[in-house]
Amino acid sequence: MPDHRLAVLLLTNEGFRQVDGGVARYIHNILDSRDDVAAIADERGVEVEWHVAERANCAGLDEKRFAQALDRYVHHGTVRYHPMADPRAHSWEMDHFEHCMALGSAAGQVALTVGRGADSLLVISGMSMFAMAARFVVRAADQFGIAASHVHMTHNPVLRPDGDAELPETYADSVMGHLARSDPRVSIGWESHWMRHQYQQVYGIPDDKTLYARAGVPTDDAKFRPGPPDPALLRELGIPTDRDLVVSWGRGVAEKGFHKLVDAARLTGDRLVPVILNPRPYTDLEEHVRHTGSPAVLLHGQDDRVLTALCQWPRTLSAAFLSEREAASVTPVEAALMNNGKGLVVAVLPTGVYPELVEPGVSGLVAAGRETADATAMLTAVTELTLKERVDLSQAALARARQEHDFRTNWRRSFQAMLDRHLTVIGAPLRSEAPV
Repeated sequence: MPDHRLAVLLLTNEGFRQVDGGVARYIHNILDSRDDVAAIADERGVEVEWHVAERANCAGLDEKRFAQALDRYVHHGTVRYHPMADPRAHSWEMDHFEHCMALGSAAGQVALTVGRGADSLLVISGMSMFAMAARFVVRAADQFGIAASHVHMTHNPVLRPDGDAELPETYADSVMGHLARSDPRVSIGWESHWMRHQYQQVYGIPDDKTLYARAGVPTDDAKFRPGPPDPALLRELGIPTDRDLVVSWGRGVAEKGFHKLVDAARLTGDRLVPVILNPRPYTDLEEHVRHTGSPAVLLHGQDDRVLTALCQWPRTLSAAFLSEREAASVTPVEAALMNNGKGLVVAVLPTGVYPELVEPGVSGLVAAGRETADATAMLTAVTELTLKERVDLSQAALARARQEHDFRTNWRRSFQAMLDRHLTVIGAPLRSEAPV
């Protein structure tokens, strides 16, 4: 019988309620892996109970899916859900410095409530909006005698070695970075080597405070199963089935590089028609397509069935991802899995995590640089590959995706590292937090 009750508290800005983007899927993937984690914990004499705390206002909230999540994980599961009041008046209001403070404080109060009901508390946070929470968690632990540790999952850094910065989250990240350097209870979980390097360069976090937290996807998901071509579905959506295509997807924001993809494909002489999928209408991109006369097809709100059909369509030659900086993207991995080694070439810029996901000339193509001309040359190279060459690249990408990026495999390793560090830390004398 386990002799230690551990409460795991996930702090998320949007991951439980919101269905847009990778954060929601990441949180749900963690919750779906509770049995795997329970076995690891049981070997150490630990029983785990799960909690999720989330701010109330989320853009793009799907009430039906939120109700399904509550039913699956809370009402008929063992997860406890803690909604937090959002300091913003509306979900579209810009976040300010006081919002970071307010959410950090709210997270500390939830940590206090959850931690007092268990033998110890492991808090896992993500995104800079919750970086400040680390301070309030250790304050609650000190003031109320809670055995606690905190792991902040790294995301795109708001303060970077090149001097660029985004406010108001810079201070919040700096507080977290200071604690990760000075307090044994606080560490970071790195989702990519690039991200780990960024945080270590800026904040001086030692190696033993950076825990493996490599992103991944459930490789046995139904959307990755091979299926027959579905030209009728593509034509129904206005996608030309008599042209070679390049597909891309993600949130509709400038840094994702969709404008660059439209321009690069145009500069190939329209040898590839871009098909771009966003969660919601992307007005600025729509205007850009009209202005340039691009044949690009823009879709929004489509489910995985459409994406799978696109990646498995024989005339979709490439899945291209041109983001300016991606800390933990899994879209290239998803593309390789959905295509099942049938000839889709994953093509990326040499930015962020992408070079860790794609080995140039082996499992895909990596552009020589970050400019539109570099992306154009890369897409042109895709069109000049033979079918055999494309199949070889796609099969190598598929094998690598299964070997290195399965979510359950990676999460078991991540949680084991977090749990072992947590048990070590709470069993050792704790030094006081150094002053900021």
